[in-house]
Amino acid sequence: MQIGFNKIIVKSLYAFVAVCFFTLTVSAQKKTTHSASIADTMHGKFVMRLFVHTDGHIKINGAQRARVKAGDTVKTYFKTGSEIPYRVMVYEHASGKNNLIYPLNNNDAKGNCTIDFDDATKQDADSLAALSIFNLDNDMVMVKGGTYLIGLNDTADIEAVDDCRPQHKVTVNGFYISKYEVTQALWMSVMDTNPSVHKNCYSCPVDNVSWNAVQYFIAKLNTMTKYHYRLPTEAEWEYAARGGADSRGYYYSGSNNPDDVAWYRNLNGTQKVALKKPNELGLYDMSGNVSEWCSDWFHNYTSSDAVTNPAGPTTGTIKAIRGGNCIGLVTGCYVFMRGGMLPSSADQYIGFRLVRDVK
Repeated sequence: MQIGFNKIIVKSLYAFVAVCFFTLTVSAQKKTTHSASIADTMHGKFVMRLFVHTDGHIKINGAQRARVKAGDTVKTYFKTGSEIPYRVMVYEHASGKNNLIYPLNNNDAKGNCTIDFDDATKQDADSLAALSIFNLDNDMVMVKGGTYLIGLNDTADIEAVDDCRPQHKVTVNGFYISKYEVTQALWMSVMDTNPSVHKNCYSCPVDNVSWNAVQYFIAKLNTMTKYHYRLPTEAEWEYAARGGADSRGYYYSGSNNPDDVAWYRNLNGTQKVALKKPNELGLYDMSGNVSEWCSDWFHNYTSSDAVTNPAGPTTGTIKAIRGGNCIGLVTGCYVFMRGGMLPSSADQYIGFRLVRDVK
């Protein structure tokens, strides 16, 4: 794998990305700033942050500069208006240290910066695009606005809790939602940490994150991109899980057979995202892998009146959680099932999914 910065072309990334293959051309006009850490803000304009998936070696302009391990992050910094990085650092996940690897000598000052990565393990990286910052935008699905019945019909002969009733009409505006739950790779690319209990699976969903921690992650992510990402409301989540305007009325997100679309009662823990079938919108794992935080304070449905873009009460005790998880019962996989937890609490079977507004 090689990255050349004389024209800033990123080529054929194997193990040296947020767990995915992709080809990307970065122009100076696409650079964004962020404040992801003290080191980032100290060293200027930040444009590229690459997560290391497998152990290997980094060479710059043909000279070996660093030995990196899975979980490390390579940070490349640019000054305003420049297409050549003025600094490259490696964040060592194990030690928590940032190490300078460019520039180190007079040859580095000559203008070009070509970074080579040699995979020490010679293993292929996961072929699935596990949501790096680079391709996050491409993995957002447009959900056309519409009106639907949220919750469970009072007369339905389905085992469910009363929190899903009364069913009532809801209208939501259009929005974008990610095909995938936020992966450990994406979390580590933003936060330099991995809080997950089910570690060593970078294309698995991040878990063990509180609602409060998710807000911090989103704030940092938004400083690194041109978009405003957020959590979905319950109404948006269920509308998307049902398939939006393309809904076929399934009980689970994409099928009436939970085994087609959901992980549940699986003692092996969380699984890589998108191994099951997607729903009508192309969304994966909404019925079961990790349960997912929503933005709303949890509240009981109290009326069958129609509402538009409901966002829940302004205050509350617990935050809403949607979707089944890999350890739960199949009844938790229904698209209308609801739950909640303290925003300061984390659980190894709870993660989240990103949405953003349509501009």
